[in-house]
Amino acid sequence: MGGTRERWTSRVGLILAAAGNAIGLGNLLRFPSKVALYGGGAFMVPYILSLFLLGLPLMILEWVVGRTAGEKGRGSMIGIFGVFFKESQVVKTIGSLGVLIPFLIATYYLYIESWTLGYSFLSLFKAFYPERISLEYFLNTFRAYVSPSSWAVFFLVLTLLLNFWVLLRGISKGIELVAKVGLPLLFGVGCFLAVFSLSLGGWKGLEGLVFMFKPDFPKLKDFQVWIEAAGQIFFTLSLGMGCIAVYASYSRPKEDIVKVGLWTAALNEIAEIGLGGCIAIPAAFALFGASSIGALAAEGTFRIGFVSMPAVLFSLPFGFLLSFLWFFLLFIAAITSSLALAQPLIAFFEDELGWGHRKAVLVTMSAISVGSFCSAFVPGFIDELDFWAGTFLLVLFAFLEVLFFVWIWGPDRFKEELERDSFLRVPRPMVYVLFGISGGFLLVILYLWALSKMGQVLAVTSWSLWVARIFILISLLGLIILNLKTKKRG
Repeated sequence: MGGTRERWTSRVGLILAAAGNAIGLGNLLRFPSKVALYGGGAFMVPYILSLFLLGLPLMILEWVVGRTAGEKGRGSMIGIFGVFFKESQVVKTIGSLGVLIPFLIATYYLYIESWTLGYSFLSLFKAFYPERISLEYFLNTFRAYVSPSSWAVFFLVLTLLLNFWVLLRGISKGIELVAKVGLPLLFGVGCFLAVFSLSLGGWKGLEGLVFMFKPDFPKLKDFQVWIEAAGQIFFTLSLGMGCIAVYASYSRPKEDIVKVGLWTAALNEIAEIGLGGCIAIPAAFALFGASSIGALAAEGTFRIGFVSMPAVLFSLPFGFLLSFLWFFLLFIAAITSSLALAQPLIAFFEDELGWGHRKAVLVTMSAISVGSFCSAFVPGFIDELDFWAGTFLLVLFAFLEVLFFVWIWGPDRFKEELERDSFLRVPRPMVYVLFGISGGFLLVILYLWALSKMGQVLAVTSWSLWVARIFILISLLGLIILNLKTKKRG
């Protein structure tokens, strides 16, 4: 096999790496885009419910199963399913979704990550300097950049190489080191920009917070809002995609994984609502008014921060430096997450196929690069993958995790494993209630959404969207074939 598995060097390093895994563009760009697209408070109601009924239970579940499998040298969801279910190939095939999802997300996530790196350098060297500040100018600038421009391709290649280099360094010398430096810097810069955005125009940015938290109850009848909110919780906490479980598999013996999981969730929500919700939307409200939110949201997921923020920042003295800070903040957030998204496939190659670390990283990043270039050159590829991998499959796989690891494996055995080396003691009925509610909630969302939306989704005939779907199918089939080649382990 691939040798002795690495471990995190300290609890602080583990918490920061896990939080860095969760905190990313989902917090600072995807969250405000979803809030804007789905009516502010209308999105926040199912979002908060999803956090407590789905996010926290699933966070603890993935830490529990990841630690258990890691003690047996397994980290990918394929291996984790194998540990819990006697190496059943059928069950491990279901676990393939837990490797497929982060891989698919990584393919388009790294392209968006490269935008942040490109925009930070172009801001610093004053490539954006309009004669008149307008939303239209920065919208057109953004569209031209991601068309893709030659700069976009250059920074995509650079971003792929940076991720490759860090992943080659491994868990402790690569991912953990980046998190220890990046997370404190992220919160420092983020707090400055949040206060700055809220205070614009005599604190007019506070209107953005009112928009975000004022409920619009009629919109709650749209099941798409509910599945998008649940999907955002899983996306932002890196749940339902195997990343948390992989990180848990590298934890040290007797680690209190429940405490680590709660810290991870807390830091992520502080970043999401406290930073992501207090920067881009308030800035757009302050400079362009409420009418700008719909126009920005219509451009698609992740776009709002690339249009509203430079428009605001370049209207100020030393705006190019402020814009550099904003996009460099996004890059720090992005790279700590993209490293985590690549790790499940690397762990699969190392733990299940016995590959060496260098070979596993090289093949993983080569496959991700193919998807990243598709994201750059195929129209609609990003949003199609973000829907299937970043929303629908996350909710589906989360339901399968609850079904298999709690109900089929056994609530009592799960409770025993949960409490091992943990400060938390859970009454037996609480396990039944908590995971009964979370599993039922997920099933209802999937069922009602399928009734109301699946026909519309399948009716799409655009060639570019079918390219994305074929890419998904090829990736899944590849994982299933590789899984069949793994040897049964005792």
